[in-house]
Amino acid sequence: MIKRLLLAIAIMFASSTLYAEGNNTAKADNNKSAAVKADKLEPAYKLLEAMNLKSVYIGAVDGYAKRLVKANTNFKSIEGKIKDFYQKYVSWDIMKKDLAKLYSSYYNEKELNDITNFYKTDTGKKVLATMGKVAYEGQMLTQKRLKPHLNELKSLLDSAIKKAKDKEAKAKEKESKK
Repeated sequence: MIKRLLLAIAIMFASSTLYAEGNNTAKADNNKSAAVKADKLEPAYKLLEAMNLKSVYIGAVDGYAKRLVKANTNFKSIEGKIKDFYQKYVSWDIMKKDLAKLYSSYYNEKELNDITNFYKTDTGKKVLATMGKVAYEGQMLTQKRLKPHLNELKSLLDSAIKKAKDKEAKAKEKESKK
């Protein structure tokens, strides 16, 4: 159980770090504010449509509920309520504008149009059709590489926790002597 948790943490860390590095570079290159005016969102909406993101997003939200039930079969009886929860807070209609703003904050109108046009090509459609699978398989490769080294990660994390606890204990001891 602890190995699975550590593996999950390691994968999330690796994925988040890689994403953040790319994210920071894109933001720096783009040098745009996150605030995007509503009238500037039309190219982003067209991109979302070209990506068939509505269908993908609806499937993903449904997948969240299924994964929760798969992780804990006690949730099977409330699977519908779990789906309702996601629909209530992160349905496509709720998230569409936020996603358009997100894409608009990274790409200018010309770039959004270029990406949209690419996704309308056969190659672009193939990229969209395989993107999730490629990302998943990439995560599995990362997991495979990290799995033999989980004890090293565990030692690293345990050491950091011990140092933090020792520092906290010393601070409390110093405070109590005052």
